[in-house]
Amino acid sequence: MIYGWAGTDLEIDLSQGKIEKKEGDRKLYQTYLGPRGTDLKKLWDRVPPEVDPFSPDNLLIVGAGVLDGTIVPGANRSTVIFKSPVTEFLAYTDMGGYFGPELKYAGYDTIVISGKSPTPVYLWINDDTVEIRDASHLWGKDTRETQTIIREELNEKAQILCIGQAGENKVYSASIEHGLGVSASRRGGGLVMGDKNLKAIAVYGTKDINIAKPSKLYELCEQILNRIGPWLERWDKNPGFELNLHLRQGAFGNFRDTASSEIVEKVNNWRNIHEEFKARMIRRVGCHNCEMRCREVYRCADGTYCGLKCGVYAKPMIAMQIFDGAACTEFYNLCEKYGLDYQGPVNLVAFAIDLYEKGILTKEDTDGMHLEYGNLDVALSLIKKIAFREGIGDILADGMYRAARRIGKGAEEYAVTTKKLEVRNEFRFYNPGQALSGAVGDKVDTDRMGTVFTFYSNIPNEDREAYIKSEYWGHPKELEKYFLNGWDETGPDYEARCQIMSYSDEQYTISDALGICQWWTGKWGVPPPITGRAMFADLMSYATGLDIDEAELTRIAKRNISLIRSYNVREGLRRKDDAIPEYAFTKEPPAYFIDLMKRDLRKLDRNLFNKQIDRWYQLKGWDNDGIPTKETLEELGLEDVYRELERRGITAIPTPTSV
Repeated sequence: MIYGWAGTDLEIDLSQGKIEKKEGDRKLYQTYLGPRGTDLKKLWDRVPPEVDPFSPDNLLIVGAGVLDGTIVPGANRSTVIFKSPVTEFLAYTDMGGYFGPELKYAGYDTIVISGKSPTPVYLWINDDTVEIRDASHLWGKDTRETQTIIREELNEKAQILCIGQAGENKVYSASIEHGLGVSASRRGGGLVMGDKNLKAIAVYGTKDINIAKPSKLYELCEQILNRIGPWLERWDKNPGFELNLHLRQGAFGNFRDTASSEIVEKVNNWRNIHEEFKARMIRRVGCHNCEMRCREVYRCADGTYCGLKCGVYAKPMIAMQIFDGAACTEFYNLCEKYGLDYQGPVNLVAFAIDLYEKGILTKEDTDGMHLEYGNLDVALSLIKKIAFREGIGDILADGMYRAARRIGKGAEEYAVTTKKLEVRNEFRFYNPGQALSGAVGDKVDTDRMGTVFTFYSNIPNEDREAYIKSEYWGHPKELEKYFLNGWDETGPDYEARCQIMSYSDEQYTISDALGICQWWTGKWGVPPPITGRAMFADLMSYATGLDIDEAELTRIAKRNISLIRSYNVREGLRRKDDAIPEYAFTKEPPAYFIDLMKRDLRKLDRNLFNKQIDRWYQLKGWDNDGIPTKETLEELGLEDVYRELERRGITAIPTPTSV
């Protein structure tokens, strides 16, 4: 009997219409734990550099976290892995919601999708019954319509992943939508799904998940739930509590050189916007088995609903320069309906208007439309044009990097990207730590690289000491000195930053493998209910029966991180690609932005940035070009990965900084 995992993988070949069920590889489970490792290994074995992202041989792999569907609070995350047409490197994107647990209840850990269907199809997984069904009646429908129709056809309780018109039209920022405010976004998952003519995946399951030590797991989960009070208090008192932070961060816009007193005034009056959001909020919703309920539901003008969280509160307002909650929800609602990762349209709308103001785009390019900030109709029209590849939208649909090169006339200078992907917030690159994460983060943006200590950086020393002595502290002793002494996020002393960020990188890698949302493991300055690797190890052991401890969890995290790096290195990634936009080194941030952020931010010192990269590589066991060394790969049990790199002539060069 297998514990924790469902024990079966689905192989779907859309070209041949073939469905195959395979017994899960227990050695693979033990070696990599969950989808960020197990599914990546499948991609490593089957999608080499010779496979184009748009090839039928590119895989789209959907995997559930190890603890999904168990009683572990916050265990609901799924991971989608593929080779990205956007970055042309590995892509993995995580989402919450209900899909991962439902997939486990149906009896599967992973769905491996290959090939391309000649006609539109969708998958229906109902316990042991798995079908490839005709989706011609769904093609052209938005994501809300698609989910409604499928549930009416099959089962109202089915959990669904689907694409909208953006995915069908192969828009580079197309997302895979799941529910209100839940999607697998960024790097083009919806684009790959659309390229395969796969409209949706629907799943419903009624099976149990076997637990190795149910009484011990129950006791530990009760302990975790008893520690959630501070989180609930923060959420309950502060709907949209991140609004102020995100407004200030996003106010830099699309690297606009001119200050706007109107923007500054409206950002500083964020409390008025906050109150408007509070008044319009209907309720909060959560993912499977999660009390945090971090998404807030708002009614939209068309009578539908959308769910907002994090930067969604503010970034659309910055892009449109309309500081109004209703406009923000309409912007996001349209993205969700068409199946667009909102980060793409947010950046593209600001980019297009900025180019229009500079005269690089004209009315001839926009089919006579006058582009301007402060006009909701313009912003919504651009989103629709992008989703349907109409007019200027056909160019913008290729993403900022490629669109700038199609437009020409100097547009490239204003395209703010890392590894060909639009960035989340331009301001971040003036912060040395955020610059490092934007350069080396294996998700190819600054997400999943924030430190587990970030929001404790300004608390009094006595509170830090109390926190370390409390039951909530579960981090290594060697990090205590950095936590107690504080760390300067913007100063020249980078050692603490690199150490804490490297540790945090491992933490998020473990939580992703287990399927536990990072909100439960420590991020926002409130003591986390799930603390440290000892608790991770106990959860894993009680659920699966594996004899695993903190040291082994750390080794697995390092293994998964180096496998991700090795995959990208095999695709051609090198140090030159671990870069950030040039303006961060050459242009000072505008004075109004420094005032808004309340920090003495300056342009980056290139020498400091390079030293941080050196130290990051050293901590990870990679050479100075970012290639994992033979010693590192062998120590982590990745000998086969080293042999493959060596066969291709890719070997690390020993340097004084390698470990």
